[in-house]
Amino acid sequence: MTEREIIVKSDAGVHARPAMMLVREAMKYPCSVSLLKGNVEADCKSIMSVLGLAIVSGSRLIVRAHGEREKEVVQAIVSMIENDFRMS
Repeated sequence: MTEREIIVKSDAGVHARPAMMLVREAMKYPCSVSLLKGNVEADCKSIMSVLGLAIVSGSRLIVRAHGEREKEVVQAIVSMIENDFRMS
């Protein structure tokens, strides 16, 4: 299992568009991927699950993955959040 903690700095938090970006990225990997906010865990491959976390600016998240390519997906998702979901 690989996990990293991150604080969301985007003023808009994680609304529908960035949530879909997270889901699309997570779906590229064969492992399980979760986002944790407090005591609530969301499946990062489910848009409704991610939106259910109600992630706002300043939210502290843990990105957790387990399985094949877990380190890659955690790094990819953390990078997306750090870069405020801007496309490169």
